[in-house]
Amino acid sequence: MSNDQVPDVPSPAGRTPLTWYILVILICEKIIQHTAVTLAFFYNWNGIHSRVAVNPNILMALGAVLAVLFVVSLWGMIRRQKWAMSLLVGLAIFDIVGEFLAQGVFAIVITISFLVAVAILILTLIYRRQSSIKD
Repeated sequence: MSNDQVPDVPSPAGRTPLTWYILVILICEKIIQHTAVTLAFFYNWNGIHSRVAVNPNILMALGAVLAVLFVVSLWGMIRRQKWAMSLLVGLAIFDIVGEFLAQGVFAIVITISFLVAVAILILTLIYRRQSSIKD
């Protein structure tokens, strides 16, 4: 195993930890969500342009970039690459901050997207600690 790969975390039965599987599922959700939201902005489904505080074209472009980066992070997770953990932390933080910016208020409506981003952030940090990864 090269230095850029995350070692499998030992578990009682010698299997991959549950946090890894949950992260993979949540990353898949984020890929689907950002793809759908990007399409919603492109086609202005249900008048979504009027519901955001930021230019919808910017949000559409950022959504597309985030979808691609979540695909890259999924690939990194599957290949057990160390950088995937750092990418996921960054993406989750960006997604959380993006919710505040898109809604334009500090007291945001807590959405599924926000909750999944927080879950990804927490689980990535837990998995990183379980893996003893020190970037």
